[in-house]
Amino acid sequence: MPADSSKSSSVAPKTTTPSSAAARAASLRRSTTCSPTTSAPATAASATVTSSWRPSAKRAAGATPITANRTFRSSTLTTPPSSACGCRRTRRFSPASSEQRRRPVRPRQAGRSQHMDEKLRFGLIGCGGQGRYLSEALSLTKQADFAACADLDLERAATAAQQCGYRETFGSAAEMLSNTDLDAVIVATIHDQLQPCGLAVVEAGKHLFIEKPMALTAADGQRLVDAARAKNVKVMVGYTLPFLSTRRKLRQLLDEGAVGELAHVFAGQLIGGMGGWLGQPEHGGGPLFYIGTHVLYEVLDVVRRKAERVYAEVTLTDAGVDRECLFTVRFEGGVVAQIATSQRLGGRYGWIDVLGSAGRVRSEWESPDVFVQSTAIPAYRQETLIRVPDESVGPKVALGDKASVTGFKYVRAWAEEFADFLAAIREDRDPAVTGEDGVRVLEITDAVFESGRTGLPVAL
Repeated sequence: MPADSSKSSSVAPKTTTPSSAAARAASLRRSTTCSPTTSAPATAASATVTSSWRPSAKRAAGATPITANRTFRSSTLTTPPSSACGCRRTRRFSPASSEQRRRPVRPRQAGRSQHMDEKLRFGLIGCGGQGRYLSEALSLTKQADFAACADLDLERAATAAQQCGYRETFGSAAEMLSNTDLDAVIVATIHDQLQPCGLAVVEAGKHLFIEKPMALTAADGQRLVDAARAKNVKVMVGYTLPFLSTRRKLRQLLDEGAVGELAHVFAGQLIGGMGGWLGQPEHGGGPLFYIGTHVLYEVLDVVRRKAERVYAEVTLTDAGVDRECLFTVRFEGGVVAQIATSQRLGGRYGWIDVLGSAGRVRSEWESPDVFVQSTAIPAYRQETLIRVPDESVGPKVALGDKASVTGFKYVRAWAEEFADFLAAIREDRDPAVTGEDGVRVLEITDAVFESGRTGLPVAL
């Protein structure tokens, strides 16, 4: 994932210094201005859903010793690119009302089936860099009509309209939802605004693509899932890692039995110091929500068993966000995962290492190589590196077509995400990453912060 700190936000930064993890957790439950109604008191929530996503890539033939690379190629979406969508940091987003003109809206039936040749009408809430990157990726599917976008800063909304093709701009999410005929909406705000804005979208009867982590607590995530179910609309959470070409290959190797009986998973996402809203607890800052949830979701998708217990070591910054979280998750059947996320690294690094009775498979963040050694598959008895180029999945995009290398690197994976989201709407099926999957991640982040506060394991 790219650094998406340029997401739009909706409230002015506040200076808070919680004295403990408990105070930090309390601050995360504050209401935000994006929600059209007052949130109900937080309650315990649980959801255990196995992701339905499976890779479709073919296995490369033959094996190559670790001293020589192999190449793996596949593609499920090969449409050409359209206009570029640039990125720069933005000011905060709010759904407060604006002076934009209103026009009557032709109501659409929530959850209605879509003809395969009909473009779906999309809106965007949050016109920061991440919202525009996602819009660019959506355009590569050639299946979307860019109807409207909303941001507190109308100049930012105008930038999204110019770069991404949105026809109308609004200064509030509420006004856009009330005055534009939409099928689906992308929500790409800062973390504390995701759930209230997403709730407004599904309550308006629109399908929702929402950036991770979807909410700041499992209880708030469950409210969003329940509201979407009541309106019969789809929710997809923007966890990108499983759509990367290397992680698809890793999943394929696991499905082929490369590690045998699964025993352990070691994973992490580490970056440098975090500032701005990412350093503020009331906005859901800190590395666990920012990058750790990405790898946590992937661990859950690899293990595909119910998490039973979490134990965590958490240290906080002076402002009250997590500096680092190192935690263990025990699953049914005795599988144990150890996960690290931190903002103490002098760069960016991430990995997932999957071990079992027959061997192991490893992939590193932003590396084109997958490592495998397996006694169960003769071709991989020797330690082997498999080269999996970024372009092996998704559309073929020239580097010069993108505003930055970061956006270019992930635009293929985002396009794959949107292709699945669009197919889920048209086929009336669950998307690859559901709202229930997002809640499962948040159940563990809740437990991580609670264990860090008490110093005790937390049963799920």
